Amino acid sequence: MTNNFANSSYMIAAGETLSGTAEQARKVAVACGRIWLTIEGQIDDHWLAAGESVVIPANRSVVIETENQASLIELSAVSSIISLKNQVPVHTGLLQKLANKLGQALA
Repeated sequence: MTNNFANSSYMIAAGETLSGTAEQARKVAVACGRIWLTIEGQIDDHWLAAGESVVIPANRSVVIETENQASLIELSAVSSIISLKNQVPVHTGLLQKLANKLGQALA
């Protein structure tokens, strides 16, 4: 299914895929279940479980697939660039730890 992520939520059946392009940046939050999400132009994909979220940028192709159970995702608008800067990517903590260790190793 291809859409523009205009709805506020989507229930995706187990093993199904939702794909499309958002006209505006949107925050995708998993209300229940577990999803795999990939964003055009980003190197890393995201595995998100209930309670986790990620911001998808405007005008990029996005593919969301459920794992082995139905999943409910909720989408909300991101109002400005400032809001995007305040979003914490899912893997920021891990990347920061790796950067610190690399810095210590090279020191």
